[in-house]
Amino acid sequence: MNVDRTIKLKLSVSEEDKEYLKKTITLFNTVFNEVAKYGFEHKTHSKVSIHHATYKDIREKYPELPSSLVQGARDIACEALKGVELKLLPVAKPFSSIRYNQRVITYYLQYGRVSIATINGRVKATFNIPGYYQEYVNWEVRSSTLKYDAIKGAFFLHVIFRTESPEPSGNKVLGIDRGIVNIAVCSNNVFFNGNQIKNVRGKYAHLRKQLQSKGTKSAKRLLRKISRKERRFVTDTNHCISKTIVNMPFDIFALEDLTSIRVQNRKGKAFNRKLNSWAFYQLAQFLEYKVETLGKRVIYVDPRFSSQKCSKCGDIRKSNRNGSSYHCRDCGFQIHADLNAALNIAQAGISCLSRVSVNNPNVATI
Repeated sequence: MNVDRTIKLKLSVSEEDKEYLKKTITLFNTVFNEVAKYGFEHKTHSKVSIHHATYKDIREKYPELPSSLVQGARDIACEALKGVELKLLPVAKPFSSIRYNQRVITYYLQYGRVSIATINGRVKATFNIPGYYQEYVNWEVRSSTLKYDAIKGAFFLHVIFRTESPEPSGNKVLGIDRGIVNIAVCSNNVFFNGNQIKNVRGKYAHLRKQLQSKGTKSAKRLLRKISRKERRFVTDTNHCISKTIVNMPFDIFALEDLTSIRVQNRKGKAFNRKLNSWAFYQLAQFLEYKVETLGKRVIYVDPRFSSQKCSKCGDIRKSNRNGSSYHCRDCGFQIHADLNAALNIAQAGISCLSRVSVNNPNVATI
């Protein structure tokens, strides 16, 4: 299994080379639009047929654009046509990002340099690789996307690196219960409380209410700003939590499959507001991509009765749970309700693994 990662590099180039890069980007997007128009009018997204119909004319019309970039523009246009199923005409803006393949860009990562093809031959650019990107230096470069930020007047390369994922080596299971009050509760008795997120979101909700009542342009602008700040805060929190979890001494992380939870749960306006602001899917995504390079994995289990079932005796009774407290009416077992659910998820993970022939799985217990 392969693991892909994308990193963003800011390029340092001379003023003269900046102009060549800008003209290359605009010409690439011009070719994209012409190819897309041909494919849309002729109802085809076949790369072969579009290549035979357009390549010669485009090369004669724009001889300064390298042939590899012409082919790249054609490929992206065909993919865009296929993506919209030929129902719409894809249109690229003059400074839309452009794709480079290995033939038209060369990296010297250890020296922080890159050579990029333009309408005036190759240009040299330099960049700094932050410390947290250093692990990718020895990975294979797959493709690159060049983006021009007109506001900042800067060029950025988005580089996709690839390496092979380590083979899973163990089968020790950690159950993780995701919730609104506690963002995550692990079956090894580790809690990640959501009070900080709750307080921050409460503050932003109060600000939104005040700004929405004004309705001015500046209020709307500030609404967009605080919305971005709130998203960044939640994203950072989920990153920190997922990083802590994947570095725990476990090999398999079991989560509930919460795909339909927003459809199934309708318990009033206040609860639904909390549910719709719950970033449970993002946390799962972060866990999935962080385990790829560690030889670990994430599995999903059936969420039914995880909160009602006793993790000790297996008794299922709705009355066993009362808020954050769980008290089994059958065996008398008492525990925090979210921790009980995490233990049930871990047990379900073991059952799932046993069906795919995993030997001697171990569950994290308190």
